[in-house]
Amino acid sequence: MDEKREKNTLLFFNEAIEYFDKFTDQINLVNEPVRENRFNANFLRNSMLTELNHLKDIIESHPDSKIEALSDEDKKKFYKFISYYKKCPICGNPNHYFNLKQLFFDESKKHLLRELIRLMNIKNKKFRKYNINLGVPCCECFKRITLEK
Repeated sequence: MDEKREKNTLLFFNEAIEYFDKFTDQINLVNEPVRENRFNANFLRNSMLTELNHLKDIIESHPDSKIEALSDEDKKKFYKFISYYKKCPICGNPNHYFNLKQLFFDESKKHLLRELIRLMNIKNKKFRKYNINLGVPCCECFKRITLEK
């Protein structure tokens, strides 16, 4: 039970970090003066946990506008897409929700998205017989694949 809870916590932490990196002005963070508690070993940890809890509250109280704008049928398709491609087919590590969502809504990748959805919906027995792993590679595997070329 604790392993599942830790995994969910880690996934939420990764999403929070991605959100933080995307919307935070890094210059202001570097120039922020260090307070007198800097010698306390838990100061940074406690500050991070406080900010993450604050961020969690913000995310939970403000649903994603892109997802909310989808029709009910498209929402089902979106959540099925996220669930189906949540693991890397190469290494088995979880894919970032943020990246999958970005792929789903990226206008320049609509053709790729249509093909991924088509492959996701194949229910052919022969196709499953050969145990072909389809999916979206995680960040690390994608980097490795692109560097090998």
